[in-house]
Amino acid sequence: MMRGGYQMKSRSLFLVVAAVMVVLLAAGCARAEPLTLGEKDTGRTVDLSAGQKLIVRLPSNATTGFQWVVADAGPMTQLGDPVYKAPEGSGAVGASGTQVFTFAAGSSGAGELKLEYRRPWEKNVPAEKTWSVTLK
Repeated sequence: MMRGGYQMKSRSLFLVVAAVMVVLLAAGCARAEPLTLGEKDTGRTVDLSAGQKLIVRLPSNATTGFQWVVADAGPMTQLGDPVYKAPEGSGAVGASGTQVFTFAAGSSGAGELKLEYRRPWEKNVPAEKTWSVTLK
């Protein structure tokens, strides 16, 4: 009789441990939430997991010809073209809006993401502004 009780406890313990491991494994496989950064985050160091999305939102005025361009993507992969979002409810011609970039972190992780605010057709002219973050 003692042996049957021991087997029952062992089986129960095994099932509990297996269930906990499944939950932990599922939690570890979940993708991290996208990280959104803005103008004030320049110079910051960010820690991203492989495949995690990074959204960069920077003020831009398309009517001036200036736009943000990727100078160095580092370990990041740009997902699609940047999107320009006009200011909501402004209606003013020439009002500045926001340029939005979406990236995915690579597996290597470390490096720098650098964007420059410039007129793309002007060669050999320094960028009006730069924005960068260190990735680890």
